[in-house]
Amino acid sequence: MTKASIDHIKQKQIQLRQEELEQKRLEKEEKIRKEKERQQEKLRRLSSSENFGIETLSINGSSSSPSPAKTSPPKPLPPAITPKKIKTENKPVSSSPMSAQYPPPTDSDNPEDWKPVRDPDAVLKDALKKLSQDDWDVKCDGINKIRQLSLHHSDVIQAQLHTVTVAINAEVKNLRSQVSRLAICCLGELFANLKRGMDPDLDSTTRTLLAKNAESNGFIKQDVEKALENMIDNVSPPRALTALILGGAGHKSNPVRKMTAQFLVELTEKMGPGRILSGIKDITDKILPTAAKFIQDGSPETRYYGRKILYTLMSHQDFEKMLNKHVNSTTIRNIQETLDSLKQKGLGDMPNETPSAKSRRSGHGSRSNSTVRGNSANSANGNNNTPLPRRRTVKTDAATLDEINQMIDMMSASNWNDRYNALKDFLVLCEANPDQVAPHIVKIFDKFSPRLVDSNSKVNLFALQVMFQVIPLLKDSLPQGPVLNIAIGNVVPNLSSKNRDIHEAAANILEALIEHIDACQLIEPFANQAIAAGPRSKPEIVEKVAYLVQKVYVKKQKLVILRVLPLLWHLLVASNSSGAVHGGSCDLRTASAQLANVLYSNMGTSLIDKAQADPNITPRHVEFLNQLLDR
Repeated sequence: MTKASIDHIKQKQIQLRQEELEQKRLEKEEKIRKEKERQQEKLRRLSSSENFGIETLSINGSSSSPSPAKTSPPKPLPPAITPKKIKTENKPVSSSPMSAQYPPPTDSDNPEDWKPVRDPDAVLKDALKKLSQDDWDVKCDGINKIRQLSLHHSDVIQAQLHTVTVAINAEVKNLRSQVSRLAICCLGELFANLKRGMDPDLDSTTRTLLAKNAESNGFIKQDVEKALENMIDNVSPPRALTALILGGAGHKSNPVRKMTAQFLVELTEKMGPGRILSGIKDITDKILPTAAKFIQDGSPETRYYGRKILYTLMSHQDFEKMLNKHVNSTTIRNIQETLDSLKQKGLGDMPNETPSAKSRRSGHGSRSNSTVRGNSANSANGNNNTPLPRRRTVKTDAATLDEINQMIDMMSASNWNDRYNALKDFLVLCEANPDQVAPHIVKIFDKFSPRLVDSNSKVNLFALQVMFQVIPLLKDSLPQGPVLNIAIGNVVPNLSSKNRDIHEAAANILEALIEHIDACQLIEPFANQAIAAGPRSKPEIVEKVAYLVQKVYVKKQKLVILRVLPLLWHLLVASNSSGAVHGGSCDLRTASAQLANVLYSNMGTSLIDKAQADPNITPRHVEFLNQLLDR
């Protein structure tokens, strides 16, 4: 991209920004004008009311000569608008223009009508004073003032954050539902407006919100869920993860544990397996024991979310290692059957889920036929939760089954020659009768996948060659369960090998997968591996993701946004402006530019908007993204 092009882009951005500012200025002036007219109308009515009262008093209390007021009755006040209640301790409303120019901070309960205030520190002090009173109406007024300050004067709230959160947390527990719901809404807006500024008090606010979810009031539950969604979207993901685990993982209430598990699933998907299993303190050592605990929970929904967390992390090559490191052996023995079921059968459907809910849900974790059953309202088996078979049942005779089991055992033999011969037998079996392999695909690949990164270079290379040859034969069986994710996770590290044959074999496997497997099933494991890959292999796998985006976005836009945008943000943060990291077929900057331009060609300016809205992306990263785009 030439300097002239860059200058042209910058000038265009400046022009667009100026136009936006001008539009906002005009809208602001229009709102101020309407507000002034409304205040003046209110003052006129109040003044008319006061004058009417004085004249009536004079007429009724005087016995002197008649006055002009007696000859014509006074006009009645218009009944359409009722003046706001004026408390006795407040000063009388003035008819001077100053009153219209500076309306009270919470003159309206509608946030769209709220304006910046003249003295935010005094308003905050008054709001906290009102929260300490017993009158619930006064408390609501104080909460609204804090909401207004968080919208227009977030720095004032930030300076006294702990004092404010303690006061609002106390009102969340208020027995009057109107006060409690308003306080929950206030916390949600604090998360949205202060963003990572809420991190210091995240533990207390999250604990308070989760505990409120134990109540039976459905409206309060909805408010809590919205507030926690704002938290997940705006605060630091590691802090949110820790706060959720501390606040709700061990709670006595089933609904609290369920909501905690639900939001931990969202955080796990947002952060990705690579970051979760990176070994960072208070992340890996917290989420794995918590997920294992959820799997053994008494609530079926909580158990489902616990399984979903582990299912999401299973695709990472360090999953087994980190699980054994951070979860005690007794717990692993208790959940081993569940782990084996996840590998063989996949995640399955959420318990007690209605067909309409199934049709709305998307993403990994649901079996391929689950959505079809959910959409079939007239199906005879619509109320049956038993999963339908996903493949044609093939009977395996005893001799063949014994041969398969012997081959599987030999794949993990200590002698490299035995492992090599087992790979030969596997290739022969796939070529002769792939239908016999399909029913045992999970069990076979559980032992075959480690051979893709075998310590013996001969076994390693031959396993890659076998994988390349069996992909067309097993293309219908490979997407089952975690087989594809684990296999790709073991193939990608070979792209960093200095052995040219191993590197080419791994690259050929990725090309074969793209050719024979549905791109929608590949984009998630490819994106995850692109994040976790080393500097030598990262550019090459990023190129593959860019190619998959072109095929997937027209079918499943949400899947691309959910899985690929985190990869782009990772590249923006990890790469420097000079693209100094090199490897594979191109340097990292070129690969990042290719991915960014493919996304921009499909998403347009919404890509820039999402980058600016992400709390992990700084203005410098947005500038770097603009440099990568060929506009």
